[in-house]
Amino acid sequence: MGDFDVVLAADFASAEDTGARVAAECAVQWDMGLRTGLLHLPSAPGRRIVPDIHRCLRERLAEIVELDQPVSTRLLVVHAPTALAPLPATLANLRTQRIVLVHDRSPDRDTLGRLMGLARAPIVWAPTNRWVRAAVDALGLPIDVEEIDWRPPVGTPLGRERARRGNGRFTIGHIDFGGAAHWPDRAEALASLLPADGSVDIRLLGRPPASLLSRDTIPDAWRVRERGAMTIDAFLDGLDALVYAPAGMPGTVPDSVLGIALTKGCVVATLPHLRHHLGDGPVYGECGDLFQAAISILERPGLPDVLERAALSATRQFPRELHVERVTRLADLRSPALPATATRPRPRTRRVLFLASNGVGLGHVSRLLAIANRSAGRFEPIFVSHAQALPLLRGSGYPSEYIPSLSDTGADPRLWDRWLRSELERLIYAYEAEALVFDGNNPTPGIVEAAQAQAPCRLAWVRRGMNGPLASPYLSNAEHFDLIIEPGEIAAERDRGATASLRHEALQIDPVTLLDPGDLLDREEAARLLGLDPSRQAVLVQLGAGAHRDVVTLVDRVVRCLRTFAGLQIVIAEWANAIAPLSLWPDTTVVSAYPLSRYLRAFDFCISAAGYNSFHEAIAFGVPTVFIATTHAAVDDQRGRARYAQDMGAALELPEDKLFQLPAVCAVMLDHRARAVIREKCALLRRPNGAERAAGAIAELLSAA
Repeated sequence: MGDFDVVLAADFASAEDTGARVAAECAVQWDMGLRTGLLHLPSAPGRRIVPDIHRCLRERLAEIVELDQPVSTRLLVVHAPTALAPLPATLANLRTQRIVLVHDRSPDRDTLGRLMGLARAPIVWAPTNRWVRAAVDALGLPIDVEEIDWRPPVGTPLGRERARRGNGRFTIGHIDFGGAAHWPDRAEALASLLPADGSVDIRLLGRPPASLLSRDTIPDAWRVRERGAMTIDAFLDGLDALVYAPAGMPGTVPDSVLGIALTKGCVVATLPHLRHHLGDGPVYGECGDLFQAAISILERPGLPDVLERAALSATRQFPRELHVERVTRLADLRSPALPATATRPRPRTRRVLFLASNGVGLGHVSRLLAIANRSAGRFEPIFVSHAQALPLLRGSGYPSEYIPSLSDTGADPRLWDRWLRSELERLIYAYEAEALVFDGNNPTPGIVEAAQAQAPCRLAWVRRGMNGPLASPYLSNAEHFDLIIEPGEIAAERDRGATASLRHEALQIDPVTLLDPGDLLDREEAARLLGLDPSRQAVLVQLGAGAHRDVVTLVDRVVRCLRTFAGLQIVIAEWANAIAPLSLWPDTTVVSAYPLSRYLRAFDFCISAAGYNSFHEAIAFGVPTVFIATTHAAVDDQRGRARYAQDMGAALELPEDKLFQLPAVCAVMLDHRARAVIREKCALLRRPNGAERAAGAIAELLSAA
């Protein structure tokens, strides 16, 4: 493990603001050029380390300290020591020149015995505020006490700028810092602090104590995230104001979180007795008045100037320079350095996890693969797939991981989503991924929380439009994404789905296809590889994987019709994740090549479903197509796409209940003059491939981190 300059020890699973305080110290010490170790001293077993600490480790601001072998440090800083359990025997392996006990609550004689294992070096006590200092003085012990309170160094923002929502309402937040003492003392006071009338958006990180509000009675207007679901930094990014109105004087003051909020341009509203500790940055008032006080500040015409003054006040109350001075002095360092700016160390190649949903076909996988293929060295794609497409992804040269889908496991949806979060967190951490890009219809809480718990992992959603009548229950999770990319729809004017009115949330790009026209094989080569005669007419039948309709019966009806045309070569596409095999017709050719679009020039026309990929490939590559759309309520609006293409003269649309018209439709498609007209109309609708723009947007997202 080697030697450290500073080791910070604490219960890193604490629900209080210890994680944010330690993260701030790690950032300053990294800027100083110091090597910082983190020693986890759990006060209770089985709890998760808070995301703020994970972020320090992922950004390499600090390293985990393992005491299975001797470790030495110049300075050991123990945060919240009186909250710890008895110290482990392995602590004897840690050698230090000086120890600082950072007391954020009033110590007492009964708990001091827990700290006896530290008495192997000079000990300095460091109260965090005037109330704790008074309690230390009252003990009357012959101890060395720091003259200046040990304040968190939050003088500059620790994360990205706060993102305001575009719905016209303010967002007010509250954080559970552990225990009822950090909440108002009455339900009526809580209701005045956090109204439930929908006039503002209320976000909570942690739930109110049951004595104030039971789990079953949390208002619908409140958005509640469990503690540990995201970093404090990420939570504050989504707020306009943070309110804090503890009942009386709690044992601890979350000054690091309040200070960070101020420096991020967030209005902080709290009680008057904290003014001497927090300075002029917050707005002060009694509990019943705090909500309106925050709104009044937010509605001021000169709000930017108010927020700037509040941030400057916070830099004076919680200066980084003070932490530099005390660490330099206590660790006996010779020449401290604090650069004005510092570049965080990153992996040599910036990695991005691409998570593809387990759709009924390969559309989600193919879109992400199209984007990944255009990364151009700007990032390294790592695939995570629910679909049975791992061989395809690995065959494309990408590292790929498989997580069984909900339908594959048959598990309870909530339990599966929690498991998904755990698996994604593990992969984000293992690959040091700086972004998670999801392509699917349902961005579940597990997906969102996995990225937020592994900050600074950014979160992007490739959100296809033309949704069917069954809207995703997770559309509101869009607010947690740093980037939403909407692949273009040629039939966008027919979009009546749930996201059609939400396009302002997303980056609108051209349609995404895996291949460009220049990637397709010519007719002779494609036919040769498929075992076809290029001089004879050929048709491709690709009607989907069969998850939402009886594709075997449908293909059988289509093949029976096609057999009536003498000399026509019939090829049936079988998806990698097909429900049933399609090798049932001896006079046909079954292909499962991927991507099948590479061979499209071997065919005179197609009979196809109207999924996103098949539809846009047909238009982009000028393939005359008869669309037999899937109309199941759970899939996208394939009928809308197909009808639009027919109305534009770029395809023919045949409803499944009118399959008796297929012979006449095929006769049209076998006429080269009709096919020429369709190709001309396709050319009028054709648009550039949006995959390159999507890859660029992801690269920009990483650059902005």
